[in-house]
Amino acid sequence: MKNPRAFYNWISLTGFVLVANSLILILILFLFSVLSEQSNTYLGLFIYIILPAFLVLGLILIPLGLVVNIRKKKADVQSEGPWPVIDLNQKRDRGTIAKISIITMVFLVASAMGSYRAFQYSESVEFCGKLCHQVMEPEYVTYQHSAHARVTCVECHVGEGADWYVKSKMSGLYQVYSVLFKKYARPIATPIHNLRPARETCERCHWPEKFYSQKLRNLRSYLTDSANTEWNTSLLMKIGPQYSAKGLSEGIHWHINKNIKIEYIAGTKDRESIPWVKLTDLKTGKVMREQKLINGPS
Repeated sequence: MKNPRAFYNWISLTGFVLVANSLILILILFLFSVLSEQSNTYLGLFIYIILPAFLVLGLILIPLGLVVNIRKKKADVQSEGPWPVIDLNQKRDRGTIAKISIITMVFLVASAMGSYRAFQYSESVEFCGKLCHQVMEPEYVTYQHSAHARVTCVECHVGEGADWYVKSKMSGLYQVYSVLFKKYARPIATPIHNLRPARETCERCHWPEKFYSQKLRNLRSYLTDSANTEWNTSLLMKIGPQYSAKGLSEGIHWHINKNIKIEYIAGTKDRESIPWVKLTDLKTGKVMREQKLINGPS
């Protein structure tokens, strides 16, 4: 099966070179990533994002060159009809359609797998912490040694649902621009505004119905004397009320009680100074606490 003459133009040939080289490089780098014992952050970037972009560009250039070339020839020689005639009784036409169908199916399967893998890679902790967010290295180091080290970045910063996934990627484009042209704040400003509501992210794990009353923990250790004397420590963790029937009325999580409303006024943009706090019981409407802190919180 020979390629149509219209294929031989510089636009289609450029697209073909891009497709061939991208496929070869993707295959080589993919095999290297599978066989290599050491992971490389930038391999995933090239395999699932950069090289596929060149592959798609090449696939667009190939038919574009065909169309441009055909129209150019039609301008020189008047054709009987505006559309090419496809006759399945002709062996050449059947072969061309079969070739296009096979290539299309292979490309669709490969692009589906590649797109899913690119999605997984862009959602990984490695992508967030090592590649895109190098400017937030202190935060990444802290995260690795925090209580949330087993939770991926996107579970808290993006959450579930396609709408917030799209929003995160759109905002990520500006972040890439900020990093490339050194437009980001130093240090990274806090608090971060326009975050997704905590009930849609944090409370997926820390949901109010899951909280319990106080817990007693007994820790056993040994002293460094010659007898290795046993040393026992008992800790009462006040994570909830003394009695579970009180719900979230006491303990470290009382502030998310749905029957309580907390209002405050920040004295500074970074919210380091809170000069006014108000706590209201929504059931009774009673203001249980209203405090003015002249010099900010102690």
